[in-house]
Amino acid sequence: MPTDFSFSTLSLPGDLPEPVVPQFFRAIREIPCPEASALPLTAGLVAVLAGYTGHATFVVGDRHFRVTPDTTVGELAQQAGRRADREITLGPWLTLRSGVDSLTAEYETDRYSPALIEGLLTDVRRVLGTSGPTTVAELGIRPLALAHAPAAAQAAPAAKVPPEGALEQAIAEVWCQVIELIAPEEIGRDDNFFALGGHSLAAIRAANQLSERYGVDLPKGLISFAPTPREAAQAIGAAIEAHRLGQGFAPVVADAPMPHSEETPPPVAPSQEAIWLFEQWQPDTAAYHVPWAIELTGALEPDRLRHALEAVVERHAVLRTGFVAGDDGSPEAVVVPHAAPPWAVHELGRGGAAGPEIGLAAEALMARLITETFDLSQPPLLRADLLCLAPDHHILLLTFHHLTVDGSSLEYLLRELAMAYEGCELTPLPLQFRDVAAWQRRAAGTERTAAARAYWRQELEEAPGPAALPGARERTSLPDHVGDSVRAILDEAQTGAVRALAQRLGVTPFAVLFTAFQVLLRRLTGQHDLVLGTAVTTRDDAECEGLIGPFFNTLPVRTHASEGTPFAEQARQSQERISAALAWKDIPFHTLWAGRGLDREPVYRMLFELSQPPRVPPPAGLEWNYRLLSPPAAKLDLIFSVTDHGSALEVQATYATDRYDRATAERVVSGYREVLAAACPDPLRDLLRRLWVEVLSVPAEQIHPSSDFFGLGGRSLDAVRLSSRLRKTLRVALPAAQLFRAAGFDSLIDVIRHHATDLDALYRRASLALSAWDLSANERQALIERRDHV
Repeated sequence: MPTDFSFSTLSLPGDLPEPVVPQFFRAIREIPCPEASALPLTAGLVAVLAGYTGHATFVVGDRHFRVTPDTTVGELAQQAGRRADREITLGPWLTLRSGVDSLTAEYETDRYSPALIEGLLTDVRRVLGTSGPTTVAELGIRPLALAHAPAAAQAAPAAKVPPEGALEQAIAEVWCQVIELIAPEEIGRDDNFFALGGHSLAAIRAANQLSERYGVDLPKGLISFAPTPREAAQAIGAAIEAHRLGQGFAPVVADAPMPHSEETPPPVAPSQEAIWLFEQWQPDTAAYHVPWAIELTGALEPDRLRHALEAVVERHAVLRTGFVAGDDGSPEAVVVPHAAPPWAVHELGRGGAAGPEIGLAAEALMARLITETFDLSQPPLLRADLLCLAPDHHILLLTFHHLTVDGSSLEYLLRELAMAYEGCELTPLPLQFRDVAAWQRRAAGTERTAAARAYWRQELEEAPGPAALPGARERTSLPDHVGDSVRAILDEAQTGAVRALAQRLGVTPFAVLFTAFQVLLRRLTGQHDLVLGTAVTTRDDAECEGLIGPFFNTLPVRTHASEGTPFAEQARQSQERISAALAWKDIPFHTLWAGRGLDREPVYRMLFELSQPPRVPPPAGLEWNYRLLSPPAAKLDLIFSVTDHGSALEVQATYATDRYDRATAERVVSGYREVLAAACPDPLRDLLRRLWVEVLSVPAEQIHPSSDFFGLGGRSLDAVRLSSRLRKTLRVALPAAQLFRAAGFDSLIDVIRHHATDLDALYRRASLALSAWDLSANERQALIERRDHV
């Protein structure tokens, strides 16, 4: 049995500063020890630590050691008794082992430098080789503050290397602007953009800003193939030099959107054109209705709210725009100077109805209201319905047509609605949606459009037909676009696991979520080569800030994975293919694919999308919550949506009822959760399981959700060790006594989450700890030598 030192009274002080994020792995150092010695290892270690620390009293198991400068090595051997310890565990950080001809130390590299461990082993070996009459003072063991000082200084951890040169520093500044939640000093020259929290759209914004700053046309996917400041600087430097030599990279056109008079007919944006064409085929569908239900609590003044909404509509010309067919059948946009949105008040709280009954009535009423069709030629393409549930409880139902808004428009609408309700004047916008849309189309140009067409032709060459789920019904006529949906919530643990896996792989959460959907489809269809659609925003330019309008495009993403391909590899491939597709998102895909004929199969019939509702403060005196409702309609055979609510992810499968049954959609949702659970194990659970294995010395197979820490052999000392591990690794201050009240594995998980101040940070730390734990021996040694304390 290993001997446990009471590390409250005896421990080897660490010589390294505590890292911000522990790397949390152990290293092994072995030195030869040929001298035969009758001195117990315990006695030799006590002698060395007495010199290091100056302590006079040590407790080792049931034995007490008293050490003075005059204590001899022989007396220490007598105090140790006949015990012949071959292995000694010194706290949770260090284990010493004596072999026939060697001494070995297994130590935690966040706490001890290789130089300190080398010195410790050397000193212990020297003591073991001395004779009995030698005193502790004669051993010449210097205090740790002086011992091995030169070597320890050489092994001090290297700080994060900051960006070097003006170019790397500029890249770091741009990253801070697009990631937002990170400060410049947090970025090292070898830090990965995606591991820092960046996503695909932020990467494109960064590339755009750097293009503008340096006057070269950088590829949209720059950050994907050069994800660190060092690599990005090399790529940009090469682009600048190539442009200087006239070998490529055309200069950025110094163009800017120009405001136009409302008397000038506005151009129809490509996104609007695609929706309008769809509406011509299915004029009575609600597939492109965008209904937001805003629940308001407090003393609401309905008239003020109505006037505030009218002020927002007045400010944004796109909300006063209708669409008609031109002489050639193509859509034309018509802007009217004034267009007060229809406003209806529905009193549901009268008649003594109970709260649940009122809630059900409100849901039923909204389900009916959101399906009422629009006359696209009569702006505004917006309806407002105020549902009065109680004097201090209302729901404002705003039903837009997708011709005038996108998902990001809600943030600007809510901000302006709150400002106008509070009496703030909404100043005229310098630019309108029409101005920026026309500028974006002009900036694309014919050359880029031709290049995009060539890219997609090559990307989709010999692509398979659209995937179909088992049980799909064959259509004998055009789709009727009637739909239904199934939804589910992923809890905090699974949501945290998704974010943690994305960080460990250096990809975006979108890539992980998208990959899980592909894995599920491959499992259900047996089709390994997949083409799926995805909705992307085109709000990359600063000129789009604050504008309401349909800034979006839909693109195909093609991936291929053979059976048995690891999830991590598929996720990285998804990230690569998504980034490649996003590089062409400024060119509307539907215009490139036009002319193929109605008898040709579409590129995809399934689409994946990820959205994140905005967080906007309510007007003074009110509280509000808002959610996007789902009309009973389907644009495609299946749209799988993930909504990021921060602490939880909501998944929804919207399916065409003429193609699939509800049971099929339910299998898709449940199957998706199963794929995520398998691909994204909870890093907190995995880490805690490994800690229990180390602290309790039990096989991982014995640890189950219902396992009890003390039932598996844990002792009070083990509880203290586990508490120390949790504090160091996860920065969770969990008293050891808490383990007696929550000794179960699942119970302890709940307690850890409760004590964490930031769940996202908790899962990131758990993920980073596992990353270090999973490194190979060579990778560990490289990391030890580098000592990057991040």
